[in-house]
Amino acid sequence: MEKKLCKLANKEYLKNNMKEYLELVVNAAYVCGKCGRVAKEEKYLCKPKNIHK
Repeated sequence: MEKKLCKLANKEYLKNNMKEYLELVVNAAYVCGKCGRVAKEEKYLCKPKNIHK
């Protein structure tokens, strides 16, 4: 995936790729400091902050 979830969620990505999206957010370890979205790897967010720190 090239783009960050922060941008993809605002397009048709969620509607068309829910299963893939859920794989990226289940057991999330990071939250985006800009939009509040979560992901299990920081590379999927534009301003990742570790939830566990």
